[in-house]
Parts: sequence; C-alpha cells; structure tokens
Amino acid sequence: MGMTMLKGSLGTMVSTVLMIVGMACGTGMNGQTASPPPPPPPPPPGQHAVELPPGQGRATVLRVCSKCHSPLILVANPRTREAWEETITKMAGLGAQATDDEFGEILDYLSANVSPQTVKVNVNKATSSMLQISLGLTDKEGDAVVAYRLKNGEFKTIDDLKKVAGVDAKKLDDHKEKIEF
Repeated sequence: MGMTMLKGSLGTMVSTVLMIVGMACGTGMNGQTASPPPPPPPPPPGQHAVELPPGQGRATVLRVCSKCHSPLILVANPRTREAWEETITKMAGLGAQATDDEFGEILDYLSANVSPQTVKVNVNKATSSMLQISLGLTDKEGDAVVAYRLKNGEFKTIDDLKKVAGVDAKKLDDHKEKIEF
C-alpha cells in the first residue's frame, strides 16, 4: 500500500495537506504519535450508536481507526473489499499509523464484517443514509422511513415497515435478512 511520490508544486501542496492531516490525527512532522484523542462523546438523546461487529481484527480497527475518527463511521458506510482497500490506502496516505500486517488485518476484518452483504441495519435506529446503503433504498425512501418512524414510533415487523408510503416493498423483501428491529 505504497504512495507514489509527486514532484513540483503539486507534490509540495499534497505534502503540505498530508502533513496538516497527519498533525490533526496526532502525528507530527517527525512521524511521532501524540497521545490519542479523548473518546467521542455519547450520542445525543434519541440517537443510538451502532457497534462494530465482533470478529478477528476488531481490536486493531478500533486502535488504528479511532485515532482520527469514530470507527462507527465504518458501519455507516459499508464497502466492498476493493473499496475498503482503496479507503485504507487513502487513510495510510493521510497518516494512519499501522504495520502492513495490521493494515491487512483491518482489510480482512472490514471485508468480512462491514460489507453491504453482511451489515444488518436496525430500522429503528438507522439514519436515512444507512437505510439507503444497506437496503438499497432511494434518498426519498430512506427519508420516508425515518420520518414515519419519528411520527409513529418504532417498527416491530417487516409488515410495519411496508406501511411507509412510497417505499418499494420488494426492496424490503429482497433485503429482509439484513433488517433488524
């Protein structure tokens, strides 16, 4: 997962951006890691955090990725193995600190546990974006599910979910194994 060196003013600009991001992530110009940032605050009332699923490599993901952002963003944005590899390469370029073996472990964990095929979505806690990614809903359908839930309370069954006006019931049936209540 190496980086190509850039020359000239573009290379200088990229180097400057990478240095700034590295400093924001707790690494200085000399590559030394500062103390980790405090843990993120709990979610506001009415919102629920989603945890990374258990699995080999979870601890490495938490240790490496939470230095710059909440690892919960990973669950909210499941990707294919190829897309995770691109993301990890980008994060390494932005200053993520891990060995090649650890980056490989992170890739294996995310590919197995945080892909569009494996991530389950709790329709009573998910954002519109999470519903779109996990269930293949459109922006309008995802927004409609969240609005319906806020107005009428939690869903208890898939039949409750199918009552949301404008949501394609076939999409829900096609992804019912991913739906949690």
